Amino acid sequence: MRPHRPTPLFVTELLGIIAFAVLAVAFAVQHQPQRGTLVPLDAQALTTGPTRERWMGIFFEDQKVGYAVSRTTPARNGGSLLEGRSRFRLAAFGTIQDVVTVQSALTDSQGRLQRFDFFMVTDQMRLSARGEVQGKQIVMEVDNGGEVSSFHFDIDAAPQVQLSLETVLARQDLAIGKHFEVPYFSPATMAQGTMSYTVEDVEILENGEEAWWLRADFDGVETRELVTSAGETIRQESAMGMSMVRMTEKEAQVMPNSDEAVDIIAKSAVNLKGHIAAARTTRHLELRIHGVSPDRIFNQPPQQVRKGDLVTVDMPLLAELPHMPLQPVDTSLLDPAWTEATATIQAAHPDIHAKAIKVIGDTNDRIEAVRRLNDWVYGYVEKVPVFGIPSGIEVLRTGRGDCNEHTALFVSLARSVGIPTRIAAGVVFSDRVSNKGAFYYHAWPEVLVSDPGTPDGDEPSTPHWLPVDPTFGQLPADATHVKLIEGDLAQQVAILAVMGRLSFELVDQR
Repeated sequence: MRPHRPTPLFVTELLGIIAFAVLAVAFAVQHQPQRGTLVPLDAQALTTGPTRERWMGIFFEDQKVGYAVSRTTPARNGGSLLEGRSRFRLAAFGTIQDVVTVQSALTDSQGRLQRFDFFMVTDQMRLSARGEVQGKQIVMEVDNGGEVSSFHFDIDAAPQVQLSLETVLARQDLAIGKHFEVPYFSPATMAQGTMSYTVEDVEILENGEEAWWLRADFDGVETRELVTSAGETIRQESAMGMSMVRMTEKEAQVMPNSDEAVDIIAKSAVNLKGHIAAARTTRHLELRIHGVSPDRIFNQPPQQVRKGDLVTVDMPLLAELPHMPLQPVDTSLLDPAWTEATATIQAAHPDIHAKAIKVIGDTNDRIEAVRRLNDWVYGYVEKVPVFGIPSGIEVLRTGRGDCNEHTALFVSLARSVGIPTRIAAGVVFSDRVSNKGAFYYHAWPEVLVSDPGTPDGDEPSTPHWLPVDPTFGQLPADATHVKLIEGDLAQQVAILAVMGRLSFELVDQR
């Protein structure tokens, strides 16, 4: 059996963290906010023996943005305590922020995950999470915006987190063509599924040692990793242009200065062949899809229709929208996720509910209530880029944020008064970064404007959703909002699969 080696923070984890700068995410909460009960890992009490560590530099293309370090120490239970830390510096529209993550994981003697912690801090937010594998569940607590929420995931087998993947790789006899799968859970993005590995090639290092190129796929998000026969990671790469390279401790900790900080918004731009004029008043847009399979683009008639490699977006006028009661008459046909509270959408918080009631006033019309909420959020929240995970109650208290924060606050307010609302994530056109303009990753709410029903005893009708954009103050949103993903965390992580690959060609606009 090969000795355990420390594996650095995986590129997928960092991509997920960075995605919080351009996407809104949410966690599925099972209980109301409460005091935390899970005990954090205690490194000194759990470990014995020498610690191994490795340092990696983090790059976007050829520009260094930070570093990561990981450590492995034998644990008293016969397993391992794995610890990782990363720090990187990014910019968004000229605003520089440092992002720090710290995580740990405890495995048993068979390399199976038992417990884990995750902590993330930026200049403007803090998030902490801890979890345990209890039978066929992962039980977790998340502290976001000062609100502690408990929830759980059902699992078929104990998964690995990024840090504990080393216990899997260390046990593999690598050879070209070999394929294996690992149950996986990401504390950074709260997504679970299967990490698929395929050994694609072999490379001879300068010292004559063999190293293997592995392709890892998690929910369509692909990365490549160069690993030695002893399980040591030399390099990791993503399609988005992000990579991690093994370095000495001194080399890795050299941080870029402010002038060298990579603008994550500019780097994530989706190129457009053609130019869109007057984007904020566009009601009809037709685009040809390039770089990814067309089925990566959402098909949601009548607002967004995908046919072949073309996607057409048509937005109604405000006057064309129906008048409906504030809350659906028959809630039995609604998906509970459209009205529930989550760890970032604190619809059940009394301060959120009180503010929503005050803003909508005496109206019982759904569209009018949405208009009032949209106008209020647009006027209340200061438009500043924020690296981190949005929290509705935190935005209500601070009044600052980007599209993530606008969306989290709007959805929290709307759900608190019974308006079915969900989160959409995709791209929107902007010429803010360059004169030519491009599409940039964006998040916005969608409001149900056609309740599901059973007319004449037939099957339930298809509900219609209206895109709203409190970041731009739009009702409805303009037609340059191209939807890629809907829903909470598990769905939104999949947007990483198109980053760095998607592009459009303008066919028609009016």
